[in-house]
Amino acid sequence: MAHELKNKFAYQALSSVTQVLLPLIAYPYITRVLGPGYLGKINYVDFVAQMFMIFAAFGIPFYGVREIARVQNNGTQRAALIRELTVLLIVFSTIALLFFAVVAYKAGSGNSTLYWLGAANILLSTFSYDWYVQGMEAFRFTAIRSLLVRLAMLLAFFVFVKAGTDYTIYYGIFTAGYLAITIINISKLLSENSFVKSPLQYRRHLKPLWHFFLTSSAISIYIYFDTILLRQLTHSDAAVGYYTLSLKMVKICQVALLTAGMVLLPRLSFLAGANNRDEIKVYLSKLLSLLLAAGLPLCTILYLLAPEIIEVISGKAFIPAVPVMRILAFLPLVIGLSNLFSFQVLVPFKQEKKFLVAVIAGCITSIGLNLWLIPIFAERGSAYANIITEILITLITGSYALKIIRFGGSLSTMLQTVFCCLLFIPVVAAVRVIAAHPLPVLCVAAAACLIVYYSVQYAIFKNSFIRELQQYISALAGFKK
Repeated sequence: MAHELKNKFAYQALSSVTQVLLPLIAYPYITRVLGPGYLGKINYVDFVAQMFMIFAAFGIPFYGVREIARVQNNGTQRAALIRELTVLLIVFSTIALLFFAVVAYKAGSGNSTLYWLGAANILLSTFSYDWYVQGMEAFRFTAIRSLLVRLAMLLAFFVFVKAGTDYTIYYGIFTAGYLAITIINISKLLSENSFVKSPLQYRRHLKPLWHFFLTSSAISIYIYFDTILLRQLTHSDAAVGYYTLSLKMVKICQVALLTAGMVLLPRLSFLAGANNRDEIKVYLSKLLSLLLAAGLPLCTILYLLAPEIIEVISGKAFIPAVPVMRILAFLPLVIGLSNLFSFQVLVPFKQEKKFLVAVIAGCITSIGLNLWLIPIFAERGSAYANIITEILITLITGSYALKIIRFGGSLSTMLQTVFCCLLFIPVVAAVRVIAAHPLPVLCVAAAACLIVYYSVQYAIFKNSFIRELQQYISALAGFKK
């Protein structure tokens, strides 16, 4: 089981690496071609579409992973579950698309092509069946599929996006990516399941789905509604561009931290069903150690090197995004912890109501803070509201999760991690004295910080988790049998 789990983690890590690296390759080109204004137009429509994707899915992406994991070895029950959830998706996606059409109509004809593409994205995302693939723990399949689709999208960006007026083509490439993933996933689903005509019992899913839907809807409000409010209150595409660029840069780093959680969710759902608390506690403690050991140095580097990251990735036109990125720098760690408490504890133990309480509190907090802070600080106001909201949700879900199952890490290890990250401050300052151009500063400083961090943790503090992680990576790379 341990070997199998490590392989799944490796495949998910590969998928996450491509999700991180390919945008980093494309963004320096795309941001310079499109600029803050056009990028703001795209991201505004995309965030509206993303919000309606949540409504169209009706909580099925979360619920589906858990339920597929429970019946993954029973072909008859699995096929029945897929049919029932598909019927519900048809109903809810139709309703969501009708409301999205109303929003698009009220927005006017200026960005009609973007809204048409947004509608297509809603439909394709809803029927991508990613919840089936993840619930079946098909991480090798996902890694290969994601790599091929993202490479094709990357090539298309450089070939077809040549000027700012090509912003609709840029957004259309994402639609093509959604289409490719949907076709590939459906082909896999059909090849692995035999569907027979039988009475549908979709009503049995409505009650648990209602909690997932309310939760995901509240999440969508505080994740996406801040961008909508920012555009409506500032009437500035550039402000939206600065904020969404910083948010996406930070969330690219967040992907790596959530990798282990995506691998463990189906396994934890299975173990929770079997009431295997001892094994769950081991998994959760290791995941918490991983989040702190990897998340804190990563977020510290994002904060300290924000000016270089923004200038290298996006150019001088996006320099106003630097303070926004610094406000959001520790968001990956905060969200990583809230995901640990929510999706690795509350959801597997069927405590969705408690998760719902947390996200409703976050939703109310987010709307209130955005309405208060955006008129004063513009894009920085949205960033302050975002980080405060996520911290609140993490505190609430953490308090609930620890009442269900007690797990944690060593306080001394946490303090050692903080100390190592504080060493980054003189390292970055020294590199900036030696080098003047942002690219060498970014590369040398980031590498030096990681070397200092690893060396101190491994050689001086003799951090057991860092040593275990190093041994695993060495074995994975073939350096150690």
